[in-house]
Amino acid sequence: MKSASEELKKLRLMAEKSLIKTDQLDKVLAQVETSLERTEARKILDKKHK
Repeated sequence: MKSASEELKKLRLMAEKSLIKTDQLDKVLAQVETSLERTEARKILDKKHK
């Protein structure tokens, strides 16, 4: 049987990896949102200039 210390280390690593993935996902989603907002703004400007 694994010691409690080993289990805690394993759980800590899993949590850290999960947080890193979450942070990366948040960054990608923010980039996508920004891109969509820019595209929408361009469409509005193009309509105004026509």
